[in-house]
Amino acid sequence: MANWHQQTLVFECCLFFYLTWLVISVKCQNYDDEMYRQKYDYNPYNVPNPGDRDYRTFVYNNRRYGQYQPNIFDGRGNPGDPNRIGQDPRFRYDHQGREEPILPGILAGWREDLQGKQRADSLTKDRDVFVKTSHGQVQGFKVYLYDNPDPKSLYRPGSEFVEREQGSATVFLGIPYAQPPINEGRFRPPRWHKGWQNIQAVDFGPACPQPVVYTGAANGIRDMHEDCLYLNVYTPMVGGGVSQKYPVMVYIHGGDFVRGASNLFPGHIMASFYNVVVVTFNYRLGVLGFLSTGDINSPGNYGMLDQAMALKWLYENVENFNGDRNSITLFGPGAGAASAGLLMVSPETRHIVTKVIAQSGSALADWAFINDKYRAQNTSRVFGQLIGCGIETSWQLINCLKQSRSYIELGNAEFPPHVGLFPWGPVYDMNLTLPYYEGWHEKDWHFLRDSPENLVKKGDFNRGLKYMSSVTMQEAANFVYNNQSLAPDYIIDERFFDQKVRELVLRYNYTLNPNGTYEAIKYMYTFWPDPSNVTLIREKYIELLSDFLYAAPNDKMIKLLVEKNVPVYMYVLNTTVESFETDFWRRVPHNTEHYLLCGAPFMDVEFFPKKENFQRNQWTNNDRNMSHFFMKAYSDFARYGNPSYTQILGLHFELSQNGMLKYLNLNTTYNSSIKWNYRQTESAFWTQYLPTVVGQLVPTYPPTTEFWWEPRAPLQIAFWSIACVCLILVVLVVICCMLWRNAKRESETSKDLLIQSDRYYNTAFLEQEPDEVGIENVRAPDYEYTDKPRIPASGHAKSDSSGTLRTGSAVSLKEMQDYSPGVNGEHKKVTPLLTKKASKSKTQLIQGVPQTDV
Repeated sequence: MANWHQQTLVFECCLFFYLTWLVISVKCQNYDDEMYRQKYDYNPYNVPNPGDRDYRTFVYNNRRYGQYQPNIFDGRGNPGDPNRIGQDPRFRYDHQGREEPILPGILAGWREDLQGKQRADSLTKDRDVFVKTSHGQVQGFKVYLYDNPDPKSLYRPGSEFVEREQGSATVFLGIPYAQPPINEGRFRPPRWHKGWQNIQAVDFGPACPQPVVYTGAANGIRDMHEDCLYLNVYTPMVGGGVSQKYPVMVYIHGGDFVRGASNLFPGHIMASFYNVVVVTFNYRLGVLGFLSTGDINSPGNYGMLDQAMALKWLYENVENFNGDRNSITLFGPGAGAASAGLLMVSPETRHIVTKVIAQSGSALADWAFINDKYRAQNTSRVFGQLIGCGIETSWQLINCLKQSRSYIELGNAEFPPHVGLFPWGPVYDMNLTLPYYEGWHEKDWHFLRDSPENLVKKGDFNRGLKYMSSVTMQEAANFVYNNQSLAPDYIIDERFFDQKVRELVLRYNYTLNPNGTYEAIKYMYTFWPDPSNVTLIREKYIELLSDFLYAAPNDKMIKLLVEKNVPVYMYVLNTTVESFETDFWRRVPHNTEHYLLCGAPFMDVEFFPKKENFQRNQWTNNDRNMSHFFMKAYSDFARYGNPSYTQILGLHFELSQNGMLKYLNLNTTYNSSIKWNYRQTESAFWTQYLPTVVGQLVPTYPPTTEFWWEPRAPLQIAFWSIACVCLILVVLVVICCMLWRNAKRESETSKDLLIQSDRYYNTAFLEQEPDEVGIENVRAPDYEYTDKPRIPASGHAKSDSSGTLRTGSAVSLKEMQDYSPGVNGEHKKVTPLLTKKASKSKTQLIQGVPQTDV
């Protein structure tokens, strides 16, 4: 019994201690979990994008970088947070921006968007590379590739259990080619960079300011800043051991001169497998790159001057990257193609450009070059009103945009222009003499002093120029797809078509014959067998914009160059990227070949924007073959001047000739063919027939508010002329009034003096007449006027006065009144006599002068 009680007591004690320990441990665990949750946030970390409140960049070693940290969120704290568990102190920074990360880009850790997918042996491979340039030493890195674009290799992703290295490229990202265009550099040409000792080109430089809807990690543009003039170099290898320099291919990104960035075109595959040096660069966009007021306050063309500066930097330094400076090819889509055509004829760069590949764009397009001064002024005024700046004068507008608006505000402002479809673009150089600014010279401001069409006609381009161009079958399909009012079915009926045609007529100022122009366009792009078919109306609407914006300008450029005996090749893209699975009416839109040309089917998906949702094995065999075809054709053209120096998968190009403009109709690698004279009727409609319907293109009306202090326009000249005439008349009236007043005063003064002098002389020459002796207070004796004073008979009376000028007498006029004439003409002192009888006042007329007695 005692043992049972003892066992029970021991059991109860053990149970009590166990429950006590359990409660305490649970409470401690809850407390620890609560504190841990407060200290370490398990919410996913989102890298801030441009435009976010907490987004910022930093400057390290005189170069600007984004604040992205490569560490992947793993539940131990946000990347870069000083409280992060296991945080390397080198990567710490405070959120107020008082400190900087010590190492930028790939130096801070593995960057999948720059180096691709990390593999088991990635960290053991060589990485750092150094090159000396004329501006200083540049540090780059190697990127290793695990696929082969050559169809003969028969390699496909996943075909082997172990991924093997297939090639490598040496990459230099974010090399500054000009000084940052900030502060006083805004709305001014770029300036040569002052140089550096060693710069880390290990991350892309920030993109130039643009609408934030196009930026962010999902869109592939992680960073954005006004300090954006950077270029990237992809080369097969650096150093010695190269028997012949590699051709240089410069990619100019498109985006209607409003959006885009250099990092959207990775050149690893072309550099590694096709032995060319690929260069991409940023240039100023939108208002910061192309605002023009048509006067000295902001001539414009800053984005084009940036491009010219980048080419000059390459021409001076590309040989250090094993590139051939005498073989530089420009290529790019849309605005990039137009820019390449303008640089081809620009006096500053024509000697540098030897070949041009214009993808779906031409320097002769209406949107590519603005010849109308007032159109540029009108766009600037519309933007000034939108941003909230005064537009009374161009100086006021530019001063407001410079001093009181941030680059985020300027870049994010989107608006439809009053004239044209795109708001910004290169402009014709006005004949302006720019004032001297410290650090800038007169020649730095000028880009083109003549239209590109005239320059091509005159042959002002490189003597060894070769040209290649392209268009797609549905260039303008994105105009319909991006119109959200048509989503989700994107149906276009007759009413919508008519409205858009009339808008086009008004936007391009066909004011002399708007109805005739509208009817001509509608007639040309109506499917007459079934005019009400909405599917065919949509197709015709896409054809209308495609011909007007791309096909007709491209056809015009080809014909001008062929007349100048320039070798010209052309292809029309009539196939699509099969893995995209797009709708039939937009299977071949503008810039379809972008991902094929940069080798996307052979690269890790981490190199590309997240919004594309690429999968490593999504690409079909035809996609891979077409990608190889484009990269081989472009690199062969850059190397030999012929895109099919040898046949590529059985395909070849032929030269265009007068009367037979041959082109490669590119369907697939199996059923493509050579055709000629692509859409000649439609192109001639826009370039030949429509101008005759209009009669004459009326230039844009000047803005309603004239810059009135500038004596250039007729209104200003008339204003100042009338103002000067009025001022002269006012001055003459004032002078006449002053002369008249002075003359009047002198006349009055002379009259007063004459009256006073007459009084004195009349008193002196009066003759006394005897009168009756009267009583006291009688008038002095009457006087009679004589020619000469009479001399008193008793002799001269003594006088203290000297003789007067007129009488010759020693008696003054005043004293003469006290003398009376005596015998023999002598004067004697007169003493008034009292008359016996006071006489009344009377008036006598003596020789016509009234005399009144009082």
